[in-house]
Parts: sequence; C-alpha cells; structure tokens
Amino acid sequence: MLNPSDSFVALQVANYLLTAGLLVHAWRHDRSLFWVMPAAIAYGFVVEYSQVSKAVTPYHYTQALVALPGPVPLGVVLSWGTILYAVLATLRALSVPAWLAPLAAGLLATTIDFVSDPAYVSLGFWVWDMPGEWFGIPWTNYVGWFVIVASFTAWLGVLHRHGPQKEWFAVVSPWLALPLAFGCFVAIMLAYLWLQSRAAIDPSTLVAVVFAAALLPVLARLRRFSGGQPLSLPVLAAPLFLYATSLLILFVGGLHRRQPELAVVMPAFSLLGLAGFLWPYRFGEGLRRIGDAVASGIQLSRRALVGLLLLAAAGGAGLAALSPDKGLIGPVELPSDDAFLPSQDVQWWYWTGHLESEEGRRFGFEVVFFSFDSFAFMRDQLVQVAITDVDNDSFHFSEHLEFHLPARSSGRFDLSAGKGDIIRAVGDDRIDRLHSEVDGYVLDLELEASKPPALHYGGDAHPYHFGGYTYYYSRVSMKTRGTLSFGGKTYKVSGSSWFDRQYGELYQAIVKGWQWFAIELDDDRQIMLYDILGNENRVERSGSITDAAGNTRPIAGHQFKVEVLGKWRSPHTGCVYPSGWRVQLDGETFEVEPMVKDQELRAKHGFWPGPEYWEGAATVGGAAAGKAYVELNGFCRGAEGTLEF
Repeated sequence: MLNPSDSFVALQVANYLLTAGLLVHAWRHDRSLFWVMPAAIAYGFVVEYSQVSKAVTPYHYTQALVALPGPVPLGVVLSWGTILYAVLATLRALSVPAWLAPLAAGLLATTIDFVSDPAYVSLGFWVWDMPGEWFGIPWTNYVGWFVIVASFTAWLGVLHRHGPQKEWFAVVSPWLALPLAFGCFVAIMLAYLWLQSRAAIDPSTLVAVVFAAALLPVLARLRRFSGGQPLSLPVLAAPLFLYATSLLILFVGGLHRRQPELAVVMPAFSLLGLAGFLWPYRFGEGLRRIGDAVASGIQLSRRALVGLLLLAAAGGAGLAALSPDKGLIGPVELPSDDAFLPSQDVQWWYWTGHLESEEGRRFGFEVVFFSFDSFAFMRDQLVQVAITDVDNDSFHFSEHLEFHLPARSSGRFDLSAGKGDIIRAVGDDRIDRLHSEVDGYVLDLELEASKPPALHYGGDAHPYHFGGYTYYYSRVSMKTRGTLSFGGKTYKVSGSSWFDRQYGELYQAIVKGWQWFAIELDDDRQIMLYDILGNENRVERSGSITDAAGNTRPIAGHQFKVEVLGKWRSPHTGCVYPSGWRVQLDGETFEVEPMVKDQELRAKHGFWPGPEYWEGAATVGGAAAGKAYVELNGFCRGAEGTLEF
C-alpha cells in the first residue's frame, strides 16, 4: 500500500481538479483535443505499468491517493493527459508543420520533466533504483519521455491527415495512435540503449547531441510559427502548475540548499519551457515586448547551439579515439573490470562453492549472471542459480531472463534479478555478497578473497582458434560464510567459493561443447582446466594452477589429460553426460566424482528451451583430496559439437 504524505495529497488533489477542469474546457471548446486526453492518460498507464511491473524495476512509486495496478498512482497518469493537452494545443496555435511537430512536442514536454522530476523525486514521491546523472535521475528518463511524446504526436498527426475527416474518427484516432506510438517508443529506446552500450560516446554527450539535433530545426523555423493568438490560460494551466509547484519545492522545501545547482537549472528550464508555451501569444497585447526579447535571445543562442553541437560531436569523437577499445586491446584492470563493461558483447560473473553447516550437512551452490547482446538492439541478462543438497541427494535450480542492463558503477558490480531482487550479487575486488532463492532454499553469503586474482592468459585478451577472444580471471579461493534457510530452519554455513569473470567476443565459444573443472585441493592449490570442441573439430584446451602462496601459472593443453570414467543418463532429457573423471597433471593423478548424479540445469530462456547442461559439486581424491565444480556443455541439444567419451 502506498501511503501518501500531506504534501503529496495537496498536490494530487490540485492535479485531479486541474484535470477535471481541462476536460470540461476541452469538451466545450475543442472536442478533438478532449478525445486525446483520455487516450493520453491510458497511454501513460501502459508505459508506467510496463516499467514498474518489471522483475527488476528502474523506479518505483512510494505514494498514491488512488493506486492503479502496478502500483501506478492515478495522479501520475492524469498528468500525461494534461501535459499532452497543453503541448498539442500549443502546437496547433503555432501552426507547426507536420514534420516538425513531433520534435517540438517532445521538447516542450521534456522541459517540464527537467524541472518537475528533480523536485518530486526530492520529496520521495518515487525512487530510482539506479540513480542517474541528472540530479539522481537517469538520462534515459528524459530521452524516453521525449520519444514517448514525439511518437504519439507523430502518429496522431498521420492519422489526422490521412484518416477519414469524420467526427467519429476524431474519437477513435487517439486510441489507434497508442499501439503505434508504443511500438515506436520501444524500438527507438532499444536503439538508443544499444548505442549507449557501445560506450563510444559519453552518455551525457549522447543526450546533448540527441536534444540538440531535435532543437536546431525547431529554432531554425521559430520566427515563422504563428503568433498573435489570444492568451489561453487553460492551455497554460498544466505547465504553469508543474513549474510553479516544482519551484515551490525548490525554494520553500529547501531543495536549493541540498543541491545548489538546481537553484539555477530549474528556473532556467522553467523560463525556457514557458517561452515555448507562450510563443503563440508573442504578438498579442501585453506580450509583444516579451516575445521580441525572447526571439532575440533565441536567435542569438542558435549560433551558440550550433557551436555546442559541433563541440559535443568533436568531444565524443575524441573520447572514442583516445579511449582504447577494451574489445580489442588492453590487459585486465582490477578492480575496474569487475564492473559491467558495456563495450563487451558477452560477459558473465560466475560463483560456485562448497558449504558445510555446523551440523555437518554439505551443500554446493551456483550463482551466475550472463549479460549478452542477443539481437541487433537488445542486451539481455540471463541469471541462473542452483543449490545441491548433498545429504538429501537433491538438486534445485531456477533462472531469470531480464531485459535490462546491469547497474553501471566504477570498480564494482551490483547485479540483481527476480521479483523483489531474490537474486542479488554485490561486490568489489575483495568481498562479495550473494543472495539467492530457489525452491525454498534461501542463501545469504559473504565471500572474501584470500588470494590475489588468477589472471588467465597473462591477463590479456586470448584469441580462440575458432574465432573470437576472451578476457578471463578468477578469484579461486574465497572464504565463505553465511546462512542457508530451508524447511523452516536456518543453518549457519561456511566453506570456500570460486569466482570467474569472463568477457569478450564469446559467441563463437558459447555455442561449442566443453568440459570445465574448478578443482580446490585440501593443500590449498586450485586448478582450472577446460577443453572446448566444435563441429570443425578445432579443440581449445588450457588451464592454470595456483599454489598455496597465490602464484598462478598457465597449463598448456598438452600438459594435462582428462579421462572419463563413467556415464549418467538424465531422466529428464535423456541426454548422456560423463560422470566421473581421472585428471592427470604434472605427474599427479586425481579422481573426480559427482557428489550428486543429477545436477542437470534445463534452461528455458523465456520462449525457447535449452541448452541443457550439467554443472555440479564433486569430490576429489587421489594424489590430494579436495572438492571441485564441473561444468559439462555439448552433451545434449543446443550446443555445437559432440564431445566423445
């Protein structure tokens, strides 16, 4: 339940009254705009609900007088109707050309957002889960709002010009515009997020270029827009209400003391927005001098804006030229490479570990976050978690497919998935904290690295024989403690964990079959081994060994041998996997046996099945005792190549 504060109640009551008044005015004076308002309100609910109902939400509302599903406050979506009414009425009074109307509409509406969002967020009316660059608000919020208004205006104009000139069509055309506008919004924002994820240009510079590109053609034709209209207070009511309440929050609510820059920024955008909404009345009585002054100021600033646009473009090009592309060159840099790296096509954060309760119960766990470019404009996040209950001879797993970027931060990661963030990983170069929930097993762990990171391939990019490359490092020894709750009991657990971080052009690798071993010996040595095989029989084999002192050396493919000792057929898929291995390395022989036979993950990525793979906890015997995690891919459908055993 969203409990509203007194200030929120006052603002929303005023907002409800404003909406009712504008509906009455539009019904009496402009029926075509009257029919736009309920459609715009519905559009607002669709977009807001699509955001706040995500498994991992970009923001959430904290207060509402009337809460719609989501929950989305009714007052928020009513504002969509009043703002779009003011914007479209202003464009109509200005006689803006059809091709320019979407840009002008988006700019007018966004000036309101630049002023009102910092004010209302400061009161806690809604909270951004990942605060952004504009006084805690992400740039994507403003680009998204611009695109929403521009796309709705564009499709409304198309339907008005090319649809039947009948009264009934004026009623239905705003509703017909909704799915078309929403589709445009999704497509354009996916393209924008894809461009942003390339990291070739600073996000702030990218936003400046986007808005400057929209503003310049509007400024070029500004003097040609109609003027001299009689002043319409109902049209000005919504922007005046939002500007005034925002400035009241700024100066009376003390926001200007907490963020002094807003004392300049918010009034400046308020004046800029008011200039746009007043432009149709610039030659009217009492506004002629104001109009001339504003026109003169804008005419002067047009040259400055062209210069700023060129500087922004040059700055972006300079950043791209001076910043090395991590996709091609540059060694691993820690702790910065722990963070999400937008320039990498595929990357993952991967934890496996062995736990034991104070009562002696044994468990294994896996938590993995994948981030990858799946289609032309999309970056997805696939999250998988698993618990092996050794004493119960049971295995539990789940997955989440999230269409959003991991949190971008410097020198650390902050990853989450699932409704209510039931999967969470936060950490830096020393301590990680994990939370996962699967089949009633609730895991909370703190992991602390006890050795330096193992930089595989010398910490530089490693090209695969079959194409692509990888950066790869591990924290092979992480002391682990925490709790595991299930069956109505909470167990204190401790043990050791292994963290893998890998990123690069990995599409050629992830479709192959492979075996991977993370072996932890009781004498405090850690061994990583893998072999990859594709359809063309081009084998990639490598590894590393870390001694008790934390020194890591590479292992070439010819220096080790893996022999399969047995097989296991999955009762779920019918796939046959190796089960038991003999590993020979440096004159030593180790035998690896699964702790539980059935540790098969049967992935279903939202719409399609597979690939299925086996990953699980194992014991190690032979030259030295220990534990291991083993991953097997390519023994079932969905992967290229079949490994013989």
